[in-house]
Amino acid sequence: MISFIWAEDLDGSIGKDNTMPWHLPADLKHFKQLTVGKTIVMGKNTYLSLGKPLPNRRNIVVSRSLSTVAGVEIVRSIDELQKKLNEIDGEVVIIGGAKIFAETYPIVDRLYRTVIRDRFDGETKIIAIDYNQWRLIEKQDFEPDEKNHYSYTFETWNRI
Repeated sequence: MISFIWAEDLDGSIGKDNTMPWHLPADLKHFKQLTVGKTIVMGKNTYLSLGKPLPNRRNIVVSRSLSTVAGVEIVRSIDELQKKLNEIDGEVVIIGGAKIFAETYPIVDRLYRTVIRDRFDGETKIIAIDYNQWRLIEKQDFEPDEKNHYSYTFETWNRI
């Protein structure tokens, strides 16, 4: 199974200046729960924003220019990535960014979406997704608390 995971605001923004324009600890915890022990795939800019491979996960980075990095498997193209994905048992989670989402959307089976019910100054938007092609299988709404200053929703969608 191949999945996307991302957080977006009410305008579909997913980032600004290669960072997330919000701080939501519950979403970071949710991300960790859904990705630990799995293979994660990201583009070069997403990897650079993290600064290091994420622990307890197999890290694959799609980049034509990134040189060898300890703890990271580098693939040079989406075609090379698709060949590698065919060899992987278990769920693969694509974590961004927007270009990787756009290039891999046709092969994705599941979406893990966090909607932050606020608006931020974001320059990078999530790709257009036709939710008529997806079935919502889980939805959890949360209100702000002492650690999470925004209301938010966790959603899981399966392709129909």
